Amino acid sequence: MTRNLTLFLLLTFFIFPLASCGGDSSESSSKLAGPEVIATEFFHALFIDKDLNKASQLATPEYRSLLESYGTARQAGRTLMNLSFDKVDLSVNRTGNSLRQQYSENAFISILLTGTLGGKQITEVRVVELTKKGSDWQVIRVQTDIFSSSAR
Repeated sequence: MTRNLTLFLLLTFFIFPLASCGGDSSESSSKLAGPEVIATEFFHALFIDKDLNKASQLATPEYRSLLESYGTARQAGRTLMNLSFDKVDLSVNRTGNSLRQQYSENAFISILLTGTLGGKQITEVRVVELTKKGSDWQVIRVQTDIFSSSAR
């Protein structure tokens, strides 16, 4: 009987505290994520989730204010970034990417967007400029390509 009680107490003190450490994994993973993850999450929020609030939470206060002034994710993407998609896939463009940029306070991440608009295939690249505030990476701005094929 004493052995079972000891085992129960050990489990109580070691297992239950571990179960309570979970928390909101998406929030904690965003806070610890590198600039590539934040840049991808930003575009995912705008063009796949179509959630302007979610995207703006990943931005600096200044860029957040600009994003929110557009009212919707579609308007922000179309007007601010010159991008419109019916359906899109995202990936980090790793060509020429230096890993050393992750150790500085600023990062420039190229995101490759491949999708469709009105049945037409579109491939675009946008460079996301990020800054490190404490342990968090935040989007400063998205550089728009003036030679973009989506500029109509």
